[in-house]
Amino acid sequence: MDKNIVVVCESEKCLQKLQEAGKELGLNIKGEIQVDNNIKNELSIKDIQGATAILFSLNIPVEEIENIERFIDFEYYEAEPKIVLDDAKLVLKEILNELN
Repeated sequence: MDKNIVVVCESEKCLQKLQEAGKELGLNIKGEIQVDNNIKNELSIKDIQGATAILFSLNIPVEEIENIERFIDFEYYEAEPKIVLDDAKLVLKEILNELN
């Protein structure tokens, strides 16, 4: 079974690091960028519902995420952007370990 992780990041660089690490781990990573109350490449409800896990990597509280209602009733993980930029692969491995 494919593992799909959807991510909400504050920067392209953060998303790119997660996608590169995900590729190495055999994961499908799909994400959106949220910055200054704007959403780029907004995740669809179908993307969210089909996710094995949801990861928020933002420097704002979860409650301040734009259109947060899309994620209600789904389990999610959080990681500071700095941690993702330092070692995205480790962040994804930790999520996988919790899922297993």
